Amino acid sequence: MRTDPKLSTRGLARLIEQVGKAAYNLGFTPGLNPAQWAALRYFDEATLERRTVTGFAQFQGTTKGTASQTVAALVRKGYLRRVGDKQDRRVHRLVLTDESQALLKGDPLQQLSTALETLTQEERWALAVNMEKVLRQLFHL
Repeated sequence: MRTDPKLSTRGLARLIEQVGKAAYNLGFTPGLNPAQWAALRYFDEATLERRTVTGFAQFQGTTKGTASQTVAALVRKGYLRRVGDKQDRRVHRLVLTDESQALLKGDPLQQLSTALETLTQEERWALAVNMEKVLRQLFHL
């Protein structure tokens, strides 16, 4: 493995920051912002029980109010639909509409996925393990 004495921890932090900004900026597309893309991805992948505003807020590490605003915008735009829970009338599940499922096929995050495909499987695994370690440290988990 090659080591570069110029790669300080601060330099690495700046590099990670730049990747994060680039990934975030991919989310600005006509009609949607990064928070709305994140919500669509979440509701596409979450289990049925977790497809609630509260589930999304917890996943994003944000307040229920902020998550609710994002969800409300997606409902207004016709990308999410609220469905009442049959067992608990207080709970509303959020489901993707056909329009949002079509939209997700052109998810701008795919550009980042494509860039990551230039790494070998071993490099991707090492990156994933180490990024998770950094995130855990940042959030003191």
